[in-house]
Amino acid sequence: MSQFPYENLTDEEFEALVIRIGKEILGIGCKTFSIGKDGAKDSWFTGTANYFPSNAAPWTGTFNLQAKHTKVHNASCSDNDFSVNQTSVLVKEINRLNEVRKNTPFDNYIIFTNRKLSGGAHPTIVKMLQDGIGIQNAEIIGREQIDTYLTDYPYIAYQFGLYKFNAPLRFYEKELRDVIIVFSEQSHAISTEAKSYITSFTVIDKVKKNELNNLSQEYFEFLKSHSLQYFEEIEKFLRDPKNEAFTRMYSNTVSDLQESITVERNRFNEFEHIIKHLVDYTVGNNEEKLKDLRKIVRVFIHFMYFNCDIGKTE
Repeated sequence: MSQFPYENLTDEEFEALVIRIGKEILGIGCKTFSIGKDGAKDSWFTGTANYFPSNAAPWTGTFNLQAKHTKVHNASCSDNDFSVNQTSVLVKEINRLNEVRKNTPFDNYIIFTNRKLSGGAHPTIVKMLQDGIGIQNAEIIGREQIDTYLTDYPYIAYQFGLYKFNAPLRFYEKELRDVIIVFSEQSHAISTEAKSYITSFTVIDKVKKNELNNLSQEYFEFLKSHSLQYFEEIEKFLRDPKNEAFTRMYSNTVSDLQESITVERNRFNEFEHIIKHLVDYTVGNNEEKLKDLRKIVRVFIHFMYFNCDIGKTE
């Protein structure tokens, strides 16, 4: 089963996704889709590809890219209406491309589709494209390969909102939920401004920590303005002997999170994406209990980062 539900994207969103992948594997000069006289859309790149089809033997010249999106679940490149019938999508596309080449020649052709592409169908379709268009460098990229690209470049999946369909970072979020709920019930006098004498959070210079974890300065300023004023009270809550059971829950959660973040770090580009993922997952899995406490959930995750409980410190 595919990792990402491309059927949920619009045609325009899928085209934008293809362009973003194209910029990565071909180069930054990969152009936005343009509409031809017949209404068909092509994207173009001229130069030597960064990594396609490999580092050792990249294609060079003029590239024509196509995006063929379907909202049909489990659609396949082997379907009659896509590659078999004389009126299929690919037959029509080949005829169109032969007209395009009369005025705008190209050396390489790549078609991206969110259809399934089997190992058996792949060489058949590639040969169909090569023979039909009359070029050697032709390729079809199915949803399995697109999945691989988004795994290799997780920030693209995040940019298009597809990260949320990944398996979440694993931790026992119900313990964090209980800590937050009890804290909110006991908290009656939240500080209104950050205290200058908070010194227990200087385990590591924050500029250095932000660099180690790729947390942007803009998000760090948001963290401070949104959450810093609560940190002293959270610390008092966790140090209070009567809250020992909840402190233990907090400690267990931190341990789980630090392990998950270490293992899954390459799925996220900036650390603020991890923070958002954790907030969304915690609230989403405990919506009835936490829907009115979303701000405090975010504060607790910010506290974990600021207190150096999660994230790299060296």
